[in-house]
Amino acid sequence: MSIKIIVTDLDNTLLRHDKTISGYTAEVFKRIREQGVLVVFATARDFRYVTEYTSPLNGIEPDVLISDNGALARYKNRSLFKKTIPCATVKTLMPRYDLVRCISTENAYYLSGEYAKDHWSIGKKATIITDFSQAVEDSAFYIYGNTNKPSATLTDNIPDIRIVTYSDVSLVTVVHYEATKLNALNAVCNALNIEATEMMVFGDDYSDIEMLSNCTHSIAVANAIDECKAAANYICDTNENDGVAKWLEENLL
Repeated sequence: MSIKIIVTDLDNTLLRHDKTISGYTAEVFKRIREQGVLVVFATARDFRYVTEYTSPLNGIEPDVLISDNGALARYKNRSLFKKTIPCATVKTLMPRYDLVRCISTENAYYLSGEYAKDHWSIGKKATIITDFSQAVEDSAFYIYGNTNKPSATLTDNIPDIRIVTYSDVSLVTVVHYEATKLNALNAVCNALNIEATEMMVFGDDYSDIEMLSNCTHSIAVANAIDECKAAANYICDTNENDGVAKWLEENLL
């Protein structure tokens, strides 16, 4: 098997439920990188706030970061893919939410005071705590929050945006229509001359289905939603039981 790149989601895929990884998983990824295989994180998280999972202490410092629900892909601090919601659209969308939790822009991460105990972003220098009474004067990678409105109402009469939903929370995210993990991954592979058959992809939730469906070596963790399992070619152990690392050790190392 000729694999050049490993792509994994973070929450409920690589990370355990307490948002940590085991020493075993860290060691497996260290061995993967020593073989010259590139590691990619593909996550819904803001690009600034995955550092606790990308530090050398964990042994999983990715070569590529696909973040913000696929709106941004970076390789060696260089953007390979970027899709933002225009400022005017951000202003239109904000009042349609019952509560905006956070908005990710290139310059800052705006966080609602109601959501200020968020353990992985609070206290970071780029975080701005706000009640969102004032419109955000910038384009955005995503807008995340509560809404009781149907998706069609939230996005009504606004072109070029889409809704991202999650299996474990009722909150929804709005992103640019082209902001998907697959589109970002395709841009990365084009830039690095990597074929689809040279990728190995892991995921668990709705935003991973497209990647899993378009990759020969696609693996869903056992705790994934049924749609992910149906899209994947293989199933590995759960995130709690080092599923990703076990699969890599058994099938790649």
